[in-house]
Amino acid sequence: MFGYVMCNRGELNKEEQARYQSVYCGLCKALEKRYGQLSRLSLNYEMTFLILLLSSLYEPAETERTFKCALHPLKNKTELTNKYTDYAADMTIALTYHKCLDDWNDEKKHLQHLYGTHLKKAYKEVRVSYPNKCKAIEEGLNELAMIENTKGTTADSAVNCFGKIVSEIFVYEEDFWSKDLRAFGYDLGRFIYLMDATMDYKKDLKTKNYNPLVLMNKRPEEMEDVLKVMIGGAAARFEDLPLVQDENLMRNILYGGVWQQYYARRSKKEKKHD
Repeated sequence: MFGYVMCNRGELNKEEQARYQSVYCGLCKALEKRYGQLSRLSLNYEMTFLILLLSSLYEPAETERTFKCALHPLKNKTELTNKYTDYAADMTIALTYHKCLDDWNDEKKHLQHLYGTHLKKAYKEVRVSYPNKCKAIEEGLNELAMIENTKGTTADSAVNCFGKIVSEIFVYEEDFWSKDLRAFGYDLGRFIYLMDATMDYKKDLKTKNYNPLVLMNKRPEEMEDVLKVMIGGAAARFEDLPLVQDENLMRNILYGGVWQQYYARRSKKEKKHD
């Protein structure tokens, strides 16, 4: 369900690439410190974007540190962290834990079941720290499962439901900006859900899993305009926020990065038919 809200590194300058990587590494290290080595497998781009957005809006104090990464031992890496890094790490655990449960229930994926079992203790800790957030995620995913398993529901019902789940994650605390962040998260969540359905269309047809494109009578190659409307709504919300730090980096993600997998898949298909 995640892995689409990423930067297009080729369109960033060296400073922006380094900034993005340091925030990404910061989230990875936060997962390790808070929940152990295996939790790093849940690292995703969406929560990296969440850190960038909240950091730009609230401008918290940041800590920068160099370290040696086991995956890249020959070169020093930099981690950049702040209060929102830990929050994003906790939300990463919450989302990944429930994703594992969903994959086991839907497709009986044994590796996902094992990983979900491993994350159970960590999720209990997150639930103590963020009971309202976890409750919203649990209730939202239960509602989504009901929608996906009930005949006669519309595609919008599932899309909007997932949007509501993501909207709650983008609100760190109830304040002046919570309404705007919730609206942004809602539109971004709707885009993520439909993009994932677009990318998984063939697989879902084979496994007979729920896919909203079937209800929409659409094929993946016909989804570009619909997806543009979804991400366009999120981009409009983004532009209304008073953001300065990492503004160009986040625009790179919202206006280009989110399309990388879709266009790569389409380009591969077109070459196949040449």
